[in-house]
Amino acid sequence: MTGSIRNIKLKANDGLELAAVLFKAENPRALVQIIHGAVEHKNRYFDFAEFLQSNGFTVIISDNRGHGESRNDKYYLGTMGSLEQMIEDQLVITRYVKQLYPGKELYMIGHSLGSLFARVYLQEHDHELSKLVLSGTPNYIPGVQAAYMLGKILTMLGGRRGYLLAKIKGDTKQDHSWISVSRKNLDAYINDPLCGYIYENYGLLTLIDADRQMHNFRRFKCANPDLPILSVTGEDDPVTGGSKGLQDSIDSLKKVGYKNVASIVYKGMKHEVLNEDNKEEVYRDILDFLMK
Repeated sequence: MTGSIRNIKLKANDGLELAAVLFKAENPRALVQIIHGAVEHKNRYFDFAEFLQSNGFTVIISDNRGHGESRNDKYYLGTMGSLEQMIEDQLVITRYVKQLYPGKELYMIGHSLGSLFARVYLQEHDHELSKLVLSGTPNYIPGVQAAYMLGKILTMLGGRRGYLLAKIKGDTKQDHSWISVSRKNLDAYINDPLCGYIYENYGLLTLIDADRQMHNFRRFKCANPDLPILSVTGEDDPVTGGSKGLQDSIDSLKKVGYKNVASIVYKGMKHEVLNEDNKEEVYRDILDFLMK
């Protein structure tokens, strides 16, 4: 199926230019909005986006605020906005692509931190979506509320730009082997200057805030309880919290009212199931879910 690829810049509510790429399919079946993960960027999903485009979907993916090309003097690598800002940025993307294609269904795919953003997005905006895919979604960590309050104090003491919170959390260790079984993917990640850096205090605080929202059940309005949701994870992914953590993620979605939650766990894969050597299996499963 033919189509085109276009680089675009969208203005966030505070004027920051959000860098995005639109993979346009002719007369698309539906629209797909992809949210990338922590300390990475949109370009790492181009192969997957082109796969979806070739199967009739128009895909849009942006660099999150403080990542890739969505940067300015205030939001540079290692920073993020508040959780509310990060969700509002995704709403800017949603509104843009829906205005381009009125009446088309929108599907969202979020990886890792992007899946946390997607789950927070659900709290008030699930009516915007017709399907949701969560890739490598982190589990809720007991005690995260206390960690968030401590993080706020440490951010006040160490400043928004310091690394005090990362040092205490242990995020200064640069071992990326948990990301992928694929040596090719791991080498590409390690050698990419736009990947693998360390979040400063405020950026890490936003990540912690996103995780604590997973059990903030009162915030979920669940206006779209029949929304089909698919979780895809690697069996050897430490981020999802193992089978217990993954089950908690699924149960949490069901607890707030979502009735149609499914999960696929891939043997021999780690965190980035979309970038493993046998990623085509994951691609096909997601495509099958989107085509139903």
